Amino acid sequence: MRCDYNGVIIITILAMAATQKLIKVGSSIAAVIPKHLLGACVAGAPIRVARGARPNTFIVQVLPEKKVAPLSAREKRTLAVTDAFISRYRADLKRLKDA
Repeated sequence: MRCDYNGVIIITILAMAATQKLIKVGSSIAAVIPKHLLGACVAGAPIRVARGARPNTFIVQVLPEKKVAPLSAREKRTLAVTDAFISRYRADLKRLKDA
């Protein structure tokens, strides 16, 4: 794995194979990036992943954080109703999930 000065991390899967494994996360595949390579990046940071020019190579680019607009009154109401529904039916929803 190497980093350039534009915030781009280049991952070569073959080079990582000895120390890292690709893991299944839902219907996707993930690779664990060691903390010392992340620098100031944190979990949840937006990234862009693209296939590299060489075989078995991917380019991971950390994107700048987007400013989130404040929620509208309608969005706040929707969240409140959803939270109330989940709170009221949490046990039933859990049973449905585990069924």
